[in-house]
Amino acid sequence: MRTEPEEKYLLLEDFEIWLKTNFISKITVKGHYFEKTEDGNILIDNGEFSVEEAEALFLMLTSKNLLERINANLIIWERNGLLIKILIILSLLALIFVLIRHCIF
Repeated sequence: MRTEPEEKYLLLEDFEIWLKTNFISKITVKGHYFEKTEDGNILIDNGEFSVEEAEALFLMLTSKNLLERINANLIIWERNGLLIKILIILSLLALIFVLIRHCIF
């Protein structure tokens, strides 16, 4: 049975092999699309990350730790602009709830 550091090392090695290949430009990791760009960066769900950031996010997404996976999702959503959209929608829903409650009472 492999230990967690061994698994992380093997996963990171697989990721680095993918970076070096030219015939596979897009992979899916836990529902997120990693795509190589011409300038050497990585697009994750259309948000641009450096190779080092993408490696860290790859390890976070493949971690057994739930909090690391949640943090990776939040980082990706923030870079893509999705997080701000979610917060705006939640704010509008809270405002509507307060207005309805205020009008009823």
